Amino acid sequence: MHYNAHFAAQAGHAPLPSMPFYSSLAVFLLVALSLVVPSGFSLGSLMLMLGAAVLLRKGKPRAILYREDWLIMLALLSYFFVNAGLNLVHQAPGREYDAPLRFLLAIPALLLLRAYPPRPGALWTGAAIGAVGAGLLSLWQWLADGAARPGGSTNPIQYGNIAALLAILAACGLARAIRLQQPLRWKLMHAAGLILGLTASILSGSRGSWLALPVCATLAAWLLLRAGYARLVLQLGAGSLAMLVCLALLPQSPLSARLRLALAETNDYVQRADADSSVGTRLEMWRIGMQLAPQHLLVGWGKQGMIDAKHEMVSQGQASPSVDEHTHLHNEYLDALVKRGIPGLAALLVLYLLPLWLFHRQRRLAAGYEARLAASAGVMMVLSYLAFGLTQAFLTHNNGVMLYAFLCSILWALCQEQAVHPANTA
Repeated sequence: MHYNAHFAAQAGHAPLPSMPFYSSLAVFLLVALSLVVPSGFSLGSLMLMLGAAVLLRKGKPRAILYREDWLIMLALLSYFFVNAGLNLVHQAPGREYDAPLRFLLAIPALLLLRAYPPRPGALWTGAAIGAVGAGLLSLWQWLADGAARPGGSTNPIQYGNIAALLAILAACGLARAIRLQQPLRWKLMHAAGLILGLTASILSGSRGSWLALPVCATLAAWLLLRAGYARLVLQLGAGSLAMLVCLALLPQSPLSARLRLALAETNDYVQRADADSSVGTRLEMWRIGMQLAPQHLLVGWGKQGMIDAKHEMVSQGQASPSVDEHTHLHNEYLDALVKRGIPGLAALLVLYLLPLWLFHRQRRLAAGYEARLAASAGVMMVLSYLAFGLTQAFLTHNNGVMLYAFLCSILWALCQEQAVHPANTA
């Protein structure tokens, strides 16, 4: 992507000097408040959507879009139109349009961010602060409130997954601070974000988030080794291993307790078809989903149709009553296939795999460090969502939808080649 791909200042018209600060502030608030404030992601995302109105003013710079920009928008648009169309087919109520509509609303934000890219430090600093806040809130709920699985103002699964994502972004910020030889306080802040973000994920007991962490850690280690940071990889690997051992040996460790419980519940389901547990209920719902999916491959059952079919199976004794209260199948891919058929699953895969390919491609092509780092973070974000979706229908929740749509737009804007500004290194 070309250096000056962000906007064209038309003859006699200069870009608004305040807009890069505005987009940077919006990005910072979106990630910094995402878990510590109820619906904390809303403020930053709303600022980005409203800020895009400046692009409509006559005589102002316009974003110049390239093929890759259109492909990112295609991923967002296809998910919206396929889901909206299938909702019409199934005569779904208006509330079922809410989640897919948010992908459409991310497009004005993407246009604003391409015209006025935020400073990279806004994302990395915001992620570190958001992860620190999530970790401290989890510790408070665990120690002071006695919560077995802290979940902030959302449910523990979503909380743990998003905390893990913030920890991954904080780790990227730490790598940046080391590479740019920033002052010690910046390195400590990002390190604290990494540690406390992981703490929030572990305390939440969200096992799905634990699937994403080794995948992203392996990718990060490979990238660091290629960049010549073998010693740093060894140090981080040793530190991570020591932390895991300490967590496993702690009395009443949530990490080891949740893993032992998962193994026991899996064994109970396999041996006795016991679905009255967290893992057992998931396995039972997956069994039901695999029975329902082939019956309506073209357009799916629809959400209400799936719920009704599941209830009928329970009534006839063909499924455990433990699955009756759930509105999704706790697997993103199976849930999409059952509710929306092959088109719904295809739209979901495009939403994930097309940006994944574009971020990976940009990571290889970008010459600047900031762009390569943002592209690498984009790869890790999509891989995380792919892992989250194995045990949770993450996109049935507003925070999962908003963070994916807007982080995808933010990271895409940051991974384009742009001029190095002194303020970007703060």
